[in-house]
Amino acid sequence: MNMPVDGPAAGLPQGDPGVRPAGGPAGPAGDHLREVALFVALHLGRAPGVLWPEHDHPLVGDGAESGVADPDVELLAAQIAAATGLGARPAPAGVPHGHLLVHQMAGATTWSVVGSGEDGRDASLRYRLRAGEVLYVPDGWSRTAEPTPVARWTAVVLHPDGPEGPERPATD
Repeated sequence: MNMPVDGPAAGLPQGDPGVRPAGGPAGPAGDHLREVALFVALHLGRAPGVLWPEHDHPLVGDGAESGVADPDVELLAAQIAAATGLGARPAPAGVPHGHLLVHQMAGATTWSVVGSGEDGRDASLRYRLRAGEVLYVPDGWSRTAEPTPVARWTAVVLHPDGPEGPERPATD
């Protein structure tokens, strides 16, 4: 189902399964990236959210608790950039500034996010991210990760300004 989107994400793909983003992969990777693009389009700059993907990206794994290889984060960032039309780069260690897209690889992590919603009200949310799930946190929201001992994730910073978007120093 295509849903209309206004605002800064209006130009993002709307998840049409018959249309593949230019330069994007086919098969499961392409299906996953279309899901992520629609998810980002719906949340970008608005509010945090969790995606329980129907299609797993081969670089992210199948959500298994063990045996998930670390993904090629540079390639994943490039594919997310191609699918969304946004600038994307691997996130540095810690919890960096910027729009953050987290792919949980193994184990579970509880994320606490605090910020102001579109209505200007302060919000404090907690998300339990399990293997295979994706978390989006808007720029300007503080975020803290509480991982289990076996938790692994990879993160990509999105830049609505495009590939040359501003970079700010990471914070812990």
